[in-house]
This record gives sequence, C-alpha cells and structure tokens, in this order.
Amino acid sequence: MRRILYLWLKHWPIDRLRRLAAISPGRNRSAAAVETAPFATIADAAGQRLVAAVNRAAAAAGLAPGMPLADALSFVPALSTALAEPDKDAAALHRLAEWCGRYSPWTAPDSRDGVTIEITGCAHLWGGEEALAGDLIARLGRQGITARLAIADTLGAACALARHAATGERILIAPPRATRAALAPLPVAALRLDPMTVQGLRRVGLKRIGDLYAMPRAALARRFGEIVARRLDQALGDLAEPLSPLSETPARRVRLSFAEPIAAPADLALAAERLARDLVTRLAREGMGARRLVLACHRVDGCVERIALGTARPTRDPGHLAALFKERLDTVDPGLGVEDMILAAFAVEPLGPEQTGFAGVAASEAAGNVAALIDRLGNRLGLAAITRIETRQSHIPERAAVRVPVNAETDGRDKPGHDDQNLRLGRSGPGTPTVPTTRRFDQDMRIKPPRPVRLFDPPEPVVATWLLPDDPPFHFTWRRRSHRVRRADGPERIAPEWWRPGSALAATAIRDYYRVEDEEGRRFWLFRAGLPGGDRPPRW
Repeated sequence: MRRILYLWLKHWPIDRLRRLAAISPGRNRSAAAVETAPFATIADAAGQRLVAAVNRAAAAAGLAPGMPLADALSFVPALSTALAEPDKDAAALHRLAEWCGRYSPWTAPDSRDGVTIEITGCAHLWGGEEALAGDLIARLGRQGITARLAIADTLGAACALARHAATGERILIAPPRATRAALAPLPVAALRLDPMTVQGLRRVGLKRIGDLYAMPRAALARRFGEIVARRLDQALGDLAEPLSPLSETPARRVRLSFAEPIAAPADLALAAERLARDLVTRLAREGMGARRLVLACHRVDGCVERIALGTARPTRDPGHLAALFKERLDTVDPGLGVEDMILAAFAVEPLGPEQTGFAGVAASEAAGNVAALIDRLGNRLGLAAITRIETRQSHIPERAAVRVPVNAETDGRDKPGHDDQNLRLGRSGPGTPTVPTTRRFDQDMRIKPPRPVRLFDPPEPVVATWLLPDDPPFHFTWRRRSHRVRRADGPERIAPEWWRPGSALAATAIRDYYRVEDEEGRRFWLFRAGLPGGDRPPRW
C-alpha cells in the first residue's frame, strides 16, 4: 500500500526570514521583531502592492495574504514590511526538501510552501508512521518552522488533509484504505482546484468533497471541465498521480542517527566507516558491488553536506570505501553538528565472490590494487580527469584506439559507428581496395604488420618523391629537414570503412602505408592518401 506524507509550511516565508534574522542579526531585523511585532512581506501585482505573507501578530490584527498594502496599513499603521523574495523562498524550500531525505529518498517540494515525501516502506525504520511524523514535527519545531503534516494513501488526499482539515492537530494520519471517509467532510477547494471552479461548485450546492461522490462524472465534466473529475479520482486513488523525486533515487542506502550531534573529524570518520560496513554487508548478501556513492551529512540547522565519489570497478571493500570518504571529510562543514548521516549507493553492479586470505598476489588482487589507486586519484582529481586507452575494432590507425574515461564500460565495439562486429577490413595488395570479410578481428591483429605505439594527431604533411605508383618514397622532407630512404616496406593498403556514416569509398580516401628507414637509422611510418593517376594528386 502506497503511503504519502505531505508537509504544509503555512508561514514559510516568515519562518525563513525569522531563521535568517536569528543567524545574521546584524544584516536583518531581529528575530523577535519578526515574531512579535506585526510584520508582512509585500509583492507587486497588477500595478499595486499586495500583502504576500503575514506573521502571527499581523494575522491576529486581521491582515491576510492578498490584501492591498494600503488597506493593511489602515488596519495596522505600525505594520513592518519587507519585499517578498519568492526565489529565495523556493531555494530554501528546495533545501528543506533535501533535508527531508533523511526520512525517505523520495522527496520533492510542492507549490510554494509544501513538501511531498513518499514513505512507502520507510515508516517501520522509525517505529511507525506516528513516530516518523512526530520526529519530523519535533525537528522542524526546533528550527523554528511552523508545520502541519498529513499521511494518506494518495498525494491528493495527504495534501487536502494537511491544508484544509478543520482540526487543530499538527499531525493527521488517515488509516490505509480510508481515503473516502477522510476526504468527505473537507471543502471542495481541498482538491487543488482554481478559485473560479470552486466558486462554481459552491454555487450549485457542492461544498464538500463528499457531495461529489454521487455526482455522475459526465455531468461534472460537462459543467466544470475534466479537472474536477481528474482531481477527485487522483485524491481517491482511482487515477494514478506521478510523484517526481527531487533527485535520483538510490539503489541502496543505510542511515546512522546520533543521540547527540557530532562535529569532530574523527567522529565523522568513524561514522563513515560504520556506514561503509553496513552497506557492504547488504551488498555482499545480494552479490553486488558499489560504483557510485553519496555520503550525506544532515546538520541540526537543516543544511545537508554531501560527498560524492565513484569507483573504477565494482567494490564492496569497507576499508577502501572508508578511506575514500576520509580523504574528503575535510570538505564537510559540520556547522553546529551533524545529527544524521546517510550513505547511498546510486549505481551498483554484480560482483561475484572474491578469494582472499592466501599468500601471494593473484591477478584479481593485482587488479583490485590498481582499481584502488585509480579510485584514490579519482577522488582527488575526479574520475573524468583519468582516462585509459581502449582498442576499437578498426583498421584505420587513428580509430584503432581512443581515450575513454577510466570508469567507462568496455564492450569491445566502436560506439560512434554502426554494429560492425562481424564486418572487418582485410589487407590487399596494390590492386583494388580491400573488401569486408568475416574473419575475427583478433586473428587479423595477429597477422597485421607492426604499428607504431604513438601517432601524430593530426598527421603531419611531408613532401615525398617516388618513382613507380606503388613504390615507397626514396626521399622526403619533414619539418624542413630532408631524409633519404635506405630501407622501406610496403605498401599496406587500407580503404575507408564504407559502412560508417560520413565514409566514402573514393580514390582520395584510400591510404597506402610504408615503413621506411633513412640513412641515419631513423624510422618513420608514412602514408599516401589517394591513388596516383587520379583527378587529384595524392598527398603524403
């Protein structure tokens, strides 16, 4: 059964300003002034200034959001005001939704003053839904945030209960499969309808959600459009309503809560080590290894500090993971203390059992040592800064090997082109261009002439002199220096890969490669692009 928690922050703009004033009293009005004296934020709309949000003192004096500022000042001449900052309110709400990730990885801000949390399968970790809701309300209260929450089977029902229930309770929990009864006494505005639709429903006597249960959906659609029936079906669970999480949902995660906030680097390192052991234990049971992890440190002030890292190969070595996080813990600002730490694995891959404990270094252990070194380098420099050489199934020299990220998957195919696993270029003599064969690529590599280990990119031009069409050059000039050829071998003819986009089987695209040695013993790998006697002279 799906369960949704909806958190309604009735005075969110005021609470944000009060928290900001408490943190930086020199730059803002005092927190006591925001709380006790009548205070409101104002915004420009339709050529006039309107009240955007009010604190408790201003609300007690009769002020409400949407009221013109002139009318508000006539009611409360001593009203203090400040310009509304919706962008900063939204950014702070986004950070609060991230902070709520301690309860569930499926969180998202809603509207301007709400947070949606899917707690399906998470409540038992806190001792039940009531304990989870109580802990959330208590932590928000310590931060000075006024909140009310509701838990129901659907997002629409939880939002309706949190925002429109008549009771003064701060925690509302609708029992599973009791959504219809919980929504029946609520006003139709709880279905998240626009004011004109709500007014039309009330005009015909449909004031409560329960009044809509017996109404034919076709009649509602003809009179008020599809929105009323859709919102009602979503609230009752008859129509699915997607919930997009704030960020990527982790594949595995473990959490560690502290009785007292911690801030010492040694304590943070011990906590990271314990989380790594807990995560590795779970991965070992499932035969998986972690590739991408994030360590989140939830501070008491509502901020979340994160450390993200990746590994070159799947791993479930707790010591290795703890060492990687320990090197990055100096980037974490604990603030007034960290009260929760969550280690989440966002990418996992199958990892079979590994033999350990014997003397000597096996091949797998050596590979693990190299992977550990790459992980440490990647942790400092970023895995994107570390590359490796990967061979590709191509006879074209500049395509035979490419640099790829060290953590990229190796599949043995040339990704930029088509699926050419069985199309291979064979070598031919100086006659016609080569044709595709079905010979295995590794077999072709064994009979291919030796190649240089380094190439100029792009190839550097030379001025060459030769006699017959297929003869090697007997003299060439490179970088203003003349070389007389003493020995030569070739040609090795390579035609373009016609099955790739952008390739053309033309005379100018055919290459003849020669291995030459000059009189001083220097060796070169030269190629001629194009065939002699064509429309365009060949280039060396």
